[in-house]
Amino acid sequence: MNRRCIIISLFLILVFFLMVPVSSSSTETGSQGDLVWSGTVLSIRNVSVHDLIRFVETATVYAEREGKDAALHEFALQNGSFTRGDLYIWAYDFEGVNLAHPWHPEFSGKNKLDLTDPTGFHMITAMRDMAFNGSGFVWYQYENPVSGVIEPKLAYVKRVDDTWWLASGIYGPNVSVPQDTPDSIRDFLIGHVQKALDYVQEHGEEDAVALFNDPSGPFVTNETYVFAFDNTGTTLAMPFYPDTIGKNERDKVDVNGVLIGEEKLMVAADGGGFFYYVFENPHAQNASQFKVSFIHPVSDSLIVGAGMNLPDVHASFSEKRRVALISKVQKAAAFVQEHGKEAAIKEFNDPNGSFSDREMFVFAFDSNGTLLANPYLPGLVGQSRLQDRDPYGKYPVKQLIWNAKQGGGFTYYFFADPAFEYAVRLKLGYTEMAEDDLIVGAGIFPES
Repeated sequence: MNRRCIIISLFLILVFFLMVPVSSSSTETGSQGDLVWSGTVLSIRNVSVHDLIRFVETATVYAEREGKDAALHEFALQNGSFTRGDLYIWAYDFEGVNLAHPWHPEFSGKNKLDLTDPTGFHMITAMRDMAFNGSGFVWYQYENPVSGVIEPKLAYVKRVDDTWWLASGIYGPNVSVPQDTPDSIRDFLIGHVQKALDYVQEHGEEDAVALFNDPSGPFVTNETYVFAFDNTGTTLAMPFYPDTIGKNERDKVDVNGVLIGEEKLMVAADGGGFFYYVFENPHAQNASQFKVSFIHPVSDSLIVGAGMNLPDVHASFSEKRRVALISKVQKAAAFVQEHGKEAAIKEFNDPNGSFSDREMFVFAFDSNGTLLANPYLPGLVGQSRLQDRDPYGKYPVKQLIWNAKQGGGFTYYFFADPAFEYAVRLKLGYTEMAEDDLIVGAGIFPES
């Protein structure tokens, strides 16, 4: 059996296990994971939205491992490892040209932006626009290839790189998106910050900051609160921690060595966005928990943000492992100096090389964000990854490069874990400059 067949077989097994029933979220409706044979085609009924997300993530990782051409070939097969009856993958470029569809091979190579559902909704255009944002959901009406009936459908869309995106969907009239999906959390935080920005616009910065600091005010909910700071890192609003008001927290560091203050200022200077850290949760007896925050600058004197603690995300990394991580990156940088860039890149890309440990492997970028080395996702090598977003909306490559240029540093992001069946998990990355145009790094995942 050749290498490609082995990989496809492994993915087939993985996809099957992803469809096994799991505990359903309280915000979801219906049962999950029933596998129903319909003639000779496997139809998966009542697949959860979380299953759908994992299915699309699995397909994305397959493309990142095998490359675009091999992935598109597999996605287009009706008997392929990513076609499970009415659950299947389709792919388009950002111009709207179809690249793969197992049930509509006649779409291949054709621009389908004008394709509409029975209500007149341009679903491909909507999916393309969602892919520009990294990922998201689109509702529409579409024919079920198993039943032949037009049904409501929820698609999950994911950007692969600057050139193309893929998606899959589930059918059913009662499908809804749970509030605990990364996309839902991302949209909630953006919306909460937008309400705060609207208040600033209407009432002015001084009155807005005063209201943001009120723990009983309208910008404090059970999920989050609004905070604010200026472009020097001085805290202006923090309703549950009044002793921080007026203090400069540019040098604030979390328990894993992530420079919270510096990172939020870098994100603000880039126009705003998401960043992650471990922080006290005032709604959980100030327990330290992983937190996702979104910030947006109003002016040099005011940057507004809101965050959400995610207690189910394990974010504990021992000092011993963090020290080992720094040491590995520094050894990789030394290898570059001793053997030269070309030989080093070759070694970093070798899955059997001295720097390729599944639990802590070395990767490399140039200063423009082009990936130069990743031994376990070779399909990404040679591509610009600067605009990559992880599930919660962070641009990890931007932060990894920025940290390296500042002399080295840690940052969190979500990425496929090759030691954990390529599941997308929280990762703590560390990067340094190896030479003027070469960033080297490595990362660790939480111990399972």
